[in-house]
Amino acid sequence: MPMSKMARACEEAGHQHDRAAVHYRHSVKHLSNGEHVAAAKERNLALGHSEKAQIDEVGLRPDGVADDGRTRSEAAWHFMG
Repeated sequence: MPMSKMARACEEAGHQHDRAAVHYRHSVKHLSNGEHVAAAKERNLALGHSEKAQIDEVGLRPDGVADDGRTRSEAAWHFMG
């Protein structure tokens, strides 16, 4: 993988982690105010950003683990559903 492509992938994964953290903080604020629906919405957004970061990080792994693009949890949910 060329260094510029790797740098972009790292930067994008970092950005997704930052976005997830922002949504988790908003979720905590909503929970402290008793706003459970809004907190759940923010949590789901945070999980989405975390998932995007994971997908970006899988491409950086030299060992080729999860080369099919699915994590173990995704595979488990696919099996269940």
